[in-house]
Amino acid sequence: MQNKTDPVIEVRGLSKRVKDATGDLTILDHIDLSIEPGSSVAIVGASGSGKSTLLGLLAGLDSASAGSVRLLGRELSELDEDGRAALRSGSVGFVFQSFQLMPHLTALENVTLPLELQGGISTRDAATRARSLLDQVGLGKRTAHYPKLLSGGEQQRVALARAFVTHPAILFADEPTGSLDAATGHAVIDLMFEMNRANGATLVLVTHDIELARRCDRTVTIEAGRLVV
Repeated sequence: MQNKTDPVIEVRGLSKRVKDATGDLTILDHIDLSIEPGSSVAIVGASGSGKSTLLGLLAGLDSASAGSVRLLGRELSELDEDGRAALRSGSVGFVFQSFQLMPHLTALENVTLPLELQGGISTRDAATRARSLLDQVGLGKRTAHYPKLLSGGEQQRVALARAFVTHPAILFADEPTGSLDAATGHAVIDLMFEMNRANGATLVLVTHDIELARRCDRTVTIEAGRLVV
């Protein structure tokens, strides 16, 4: 059972190794990290430092080679793929650089999808909640548009609405402005922080943008797979 004062993410001795042509390649090496509920944490580092790999492990999207990750009080290594997916459903939201919208679904359908997967809500109520979120991100008149008919900034706003529609406890964001121009990126980030504060979620943000990282409560730096204190 997750206590409200316990860390929402707790990592001990986390390592990730993969095999390449020369043998074992260490991507992450003995990471220890604790993230408190309601906080915002930026993970920064050079390209290839392992920051996106770390985010994937924290979210249970990948499996560690060694060490442990407790997400919302659950030890991820004790869960199979379906168990990790069930833990994320309704408790975790994602915003990615590449948006990752379903191209065959409208904006409304993309935002409604997590509610449908979660279950326990009628189709009508799910659509009503999704429309409310799309209004909140300024896309109330674009609900019937498919992703290909939306600009990059609009697609990322749909992704934000989708991320928050289940009222998640944690939002993971991986380079959320990486595919956007500066002005659009700033607008999307302002919206993301605003929505995150309103939702009371914990934010874990991977970015190479130091100015963006400074908006978080805390910055964690990774160099060559290790945390730099």
